[in-house]
Amino acid sequence: MSTDDIYKAPEAELIVNPNDSEEAKPEFFTTAISKMVVLSVCTLNLYSFYWFYKHWTAQKLNANRDCLPVLRAIFQVFFVYSLFSTIKNEADHKSVKAAWMAGPLAVYYIVLQILQNASEHLPSISENLLFDSLFWIIFGLTSVIPMLVVQKTANILNDDPEGITNKKFGAANWVFTLIGVAFWGLMVVGLMLPAA
Repeated sequence: MSTDDIYKAPEAELIVNPNDSEEAKPEFFTTAISKMVVLSVCTLNLYSFYWFYKHWTAQKLNANRDCLPVLRAIFQVFFVYSLFSTIKNEADHKSVKAAWMAGPLAVYYIVLQILQNASEHLPSISENLLFDSLFWIIFGLTSVIPMLVVQKTANILNDDPEGITNKKFGAANWVFTLIGVAFWGLMVVGLMLPAA
């Protein structure tokens, strides 16, 4: 052993701080299915605008997709197929089981949206206006079904199948939930009251 060796700096592997490395960000919005159902029902499916906005925002920020999330959320019927097919294609690419097809699911969503929006021009189901309104509201809420199917796949792609990272209700979620519960309570009371 030479005398030069004792003055040599010790060699060691560099430890990279995990906070310094860029963590892969999810390309899609993650949320718990139960939370999605509650917020969709309580907001009379206005939650769909937020849902589409969050998915397109994730695509813009984390998948480098050139889009305007606000406009794609507002005009969701024109972009629903694009979002559904993007998630389905990613699932196929990563061999994630997704037993649904983007085209039929998007058509189902669009038809439900059109029927709900045209409900005031359709013939009455009964002579009770409140009952008719309630029927079309509940019918319109079925448009959340395609969103739930797609969201399950998006959660799996984001490595969070149960949507744990977005399961808790925030302050705004509670406000909309309470308003929704009050609305549904008033609808039920109105149906139970005798007709004038």
